[in-house]
Amino acid sequence: MRTWAEIDLDNLEYNIKKIKELSHDRDIMAIIKADAYGMGAVTIAKELSNMGVKIFGVSSLEEGIELRNSGFENEVLILAGTFNEELKEAEEKNLQVTLTDFSQIEYVYENNLSLKVHIKVDTGMGRVGFTIDEAKKAIDICKLKNIDVVGVYSHLSVSDESDDESVNYTKIQLEKFKYFEKLEEIKYIHILNSGGILKFSKIPQSNLVRAGVIMYGVYGEGVIEGLKRVFTLKSRILFIKELKEDIDISYGRVGKGYAGDLIATITVGYADGFRRELSNKGTVNIHGVECKIVGKVCMDMLMVKIPKELKDKVKAGDEVVVMGEDIFEKSKIVGSSIYELFTGLSRRVSRVYLRDGKPYLINSLIGKI
Repeated sequence: MRTWAEIDLDNLEYNIKKIKELSHDRDIMAIIKADAYGMGAVTIAKELSNMGVKIFGVSSLEEGIELRNSGFENEVLILAGTFNEELKEAEEKNLQVTLTDFSQIEYVYENNLSLKVHIKVDTGMGRVGFTIDEAKKAIDICKLKNIDVVGVYSHLSVSDESDDESVNYTKIQLEKFKYFEKLEEIKYIHILNSGGILKFSKIPQSNLVRAGVIMYGVYGEGVIEGLKRVFTLKSRILFIKELKEDIDISYGRVGKGYAGDLIATITVGYADGFRRELSNKGTVNIHGVECKIVGKVCMDMLMVKIPKELKDKVKAGDEVVVMGEDIFEKSKIVGSSIYELFTGLSRRVSRVYLRDGKPYLINSLIGKI
């Protein structure tokens, strides 16, 4: 393999148990939208199901159908809303849907659809959903029309921020949602996302939490203390050369190499999801040593300068850690987030699932290995 993501299933299982503890034994909805944040939705869903997770969240109808087509039978909620013309297929695939306005309730009723629905409440995200009073009314209307409301939920917009203003805003959102926690007839009451689980789970509210990126041991502020990192992006050295003269390196001639430098070409590029903003700034790790990227990151390759202490230790074919413990630092360099780096991994990056530190399953462009 040229470039691959290692996904440690033992660490994932450890994290699920810790999240359960952090959530004061609430049930967990595993958020596996965007191909499980780039980890592989079908494989991750099935592994999490074996770990005891019963309900899963996806973004779209297509993501839900992908799970069902794989034989996955657990509860699945479409979080990001559903167009009316998609609701019939959601019913056929036994997918739970999010309702965000009264016209959808009428559509479900008029078309005699037998759906399990969650009412989305906008407590301050400003994206989709009912106001508090509208949500109360929506639940009552659904009861009258025999629409099966199995959940009511909201989304915290700044729970991953630590400044006082953001913390206070999150507390306001939680207070707005408080009314719904007493609705014992509704199976799932949920508002705590990854940030909520880490910072606000002591608040006795909701019976379900939504765990997303924290399942992988990282968050917006880096690796989470007490959890284990699940993800490592790796590649290999393709070619090594010692420069005989000063030379410009890569596109645009922005990289500079000098006579005597040892330059290694690595088989990872922006088409794999390694961002071009890391050109001339980022590093990769070879044999435990940070090696600086020289020149622009190419579509399929990048070049690094090999430090003196590695000159007699590196060879073509050697393994390279492209992103690991430093993923937060890399996200800051590109002006983005860990979420975007995860979800930006391309199809051609093989996913290698580890058990006991060894490959357990490999998903690649040519299928399962």
